[in-house]
Amino acid sequence: MADAKKAAKASAGVKRKGLADADGNDSFKSIPEKKPRAQSEAQKAREAQMSELAREYMEQYAAGKAMEDKPFVGAQPLLLRKPQIATVEETERYTAVACRTLEKLIAAAPGVHVRIGDDAKQSKEARALLEASTDEEGVDDKDTSPLLVSVARDTMHTVPHLEFPPPAPTGKRLLIYIGTPSRYLSMCIKSQRGRFDTAYEQDRLVILCRGVCMLPLGAQEQNIFGVDEDAVFKTICRSLKAKGQICWGHGPNTKAKLLTAMYGYPEHQPMPPTLTHSAKHDDMHTMDYLVDYLKYLNQVQMARPQEPVKNWYDTGLLVSVLTGAAATAGVSILTDSDGLGILRDASIGHIISKLNQMVTVEPYSTSRGVYNFWIGDGACRLNGGVELTMHLIENYKAKSMTTLFIFNNEKWAIEDNLVAGTFEEHHLYNKGFYELLQEHDNVVMCSNDGELCQTMSLLSQRVDKYMKGEMPPSLNIVVIR
Repeated sequence: MADAKKAAKASAGVKRKGLADADGNDSFKSIPEKKPRAQSEAQKAREAQMSELAREYMEQYAAGKAMEDKPFVGAQPLLLRKPQIATVEETERYTAVACRTLEKLIAAAPGVHVRIGDDAKQSKEARALLEASTDEEGVDDKDTSPLLVSVARDTMHTVPHLEFPPPAPTGKRLLIYIGTPSRYLSMCIKSQRGRFDTAYEQDRLVILCRGVCMLPLGAQEQNIFGVDEDAVFKTICRSLKAKGQICWGHGPNTKAKLLTAMYGYPEHQPMPPTLTHSAKHDDMHTMDYLVDYLKYLNQVQMARPQEPVKNWYDTGLLVSVLTGAAATAGVSILTDSDGLGILRDASIGHIISKLNQMVTVEPYSTSRGVYNFWIGDGACRLNGGVELTMHLIENYKAKSMTTLFIFNNEKWAIEDNLVAGTFEEHHLYNKGFYELLQEHDNVVMCSNDGELCQTMSLLSQRVDKYMKGEMPPSLNIVVIR
């Protein structure tokens, strides 16, 4: 602690570009000089992969609306001009219809696959169903067993992972999803896209979500609003158990580790080594440095499960490329239920409110933790993110180590089709703004991979010392240009 205060004092008033190291020196001064060279084949391959992630995002974003002549029937949204709350009698009637239909569907289905989403994992029924499944090798096979239960991918991104367990195959089974699905979230975390669409088209999709049950009813999928979720879920569990042995969907001998991470108290792992330079960095893409940092944070959370290590991600192209790159690498984006909710809603700028909450509202502000917020410069400027963060820095009293990462490409809404005049309309004249901010001791501008790599390495060192009680809490801004 004393060394950190000494370093901060030594660096006070010194104009520098990088964050201060343990000795109070500009961390960028130690970056070795590199001569410009052509991209390696590995770098070209990684660039192509990142471009593909961006292309998928933009295509999904600009997918367009449904055909106007398509009949507005079946499982479509119910648009209300004013709030509508079901009465007790209506809820009982709607719930009875849903339960009777589900009992018949499950009994008649050759196979059933139940997926537990994040907002359903705290349900007693969900936990009991997961624990009742078998993952013993040779007892049942997830590919052939008629009854499967699995954890949805969004839940897996709330606990530390360096490698995800195998996905559960739905095949031709009746698919029952308990929780709140989202196209945008599934794109960000690279969940198995198209699974819902296929099941929906084949009238074998059931979704139980926030008082609504979507299920095959008659000749097509329908929504039943105002149901009692707990009662419907109990009916699903009871019908499954009556049908036979339920198999764990993620492969043999994988259940204990995942359920311990979700519900238990996992065994402490050793603190990971901090990030360092290596020869492999010559073949890395810019996003790889950030994914490596997320991987490091996952390892820190495994080592210190009692102290939260969390990330929150805003809506936008570059942020979604980062989450997609992490998910593709098998690394958890390490968020929480609020973070998933933000991504489900594709809420622009919401993480700035979350940052303010974590820094100023008890008990979050008085508890230790490592928190990171990722946002694009357009959303950040629109929601006053930098102004708020600079204000919080000047009177920082929170107990957490917090970092705001800003992707600064001087454009907003780059997922739009930026051609001709629209490109100029989406330009942000904020280069000078961020260059002015970098003069502050708690702000760093990373303009190339060398600076980004050095900054990620320094941040990992700070996290390591903070977790060991050797460094005070702090709030920093990292601008990635």
